[in-house]
Amino acid sequence: MRALRVLQEQREAIRRRVQGEVAPLLGEDPARAAVRAHEALDEEWRRSTARQDALQPACSAGCSYCCHVHADATIPEILAVAAHLARTRSPEALEALEARLSRQAERVEHLSDEERWAAKIPCALLGEGGRCSIYEARPLRCRAFHSCSVDECRDAYAGREGAIVVTVPLLERAVDAVEDGYDRALADAGYSAEGFRLEIALLVALEDPEAAARWRAGEPAFARARAQADG
Repeated sequence: MRALRVLQEQREAIRRRVQGEVAPLLGEDPARAAVRAHEALDEEWRRSTARQDALQPACSAGCSYCCHVHADATIPEILAVAAHLARTRSPEALEALEARLSRQAERVEHLSDEERWAAKIPCALLGEGGRCSIYEARPLRCRAFHSCSVDECRDAYAGREGAIVVTVPLLERAVDAVEDGYDRALADAGYSAEGFRLEIALLVALEDPEAAARWRAGEPAFARARAQADG
């Protein structure tokens, strides 16, 4: 019982820390707030896998089997991705990405998670060699997913019955705590923690930079993406 109590106290400490660090930033710069939550999860990732006896994720650059499903993100995270792209892409590259996201939206927005996985449609943000082109700015849901076996991921992707993806328990608990702290911070600031389809919401943000301001004012600027996240 004491071990369980210690784990609960550790998780609550992470929740409170993330909540306290993220909440003040949301009113000033929602994108920066999302980045802070991402940094917090990265810190817990390093801490959770630092022990010599800990299971280690087998994930590496170019391993993208898990990047063939809908990825959900909060609006502050979408804004963080858009800001990252504005800093790192030329106007021509952004225009090409918008066109790619538009084509992708037509393919995937009416698909369920299971249908998209079965169709093996990769994320539109994957780049050369299966590498994530927004890796530094990827949402919490993308950061959270991991596996200790590439073989199991490959088998699951290929449709083998009984494929089991093994994860790191310490990291799973840390992920839950960070996400809960982030959700609490959003609630404190009067924002919704609901998920939006990353590709579709990002397309909205890139096509209409003012959409973010309208969303903050209560207008459902990202309704197209939200409907798919709910459905």
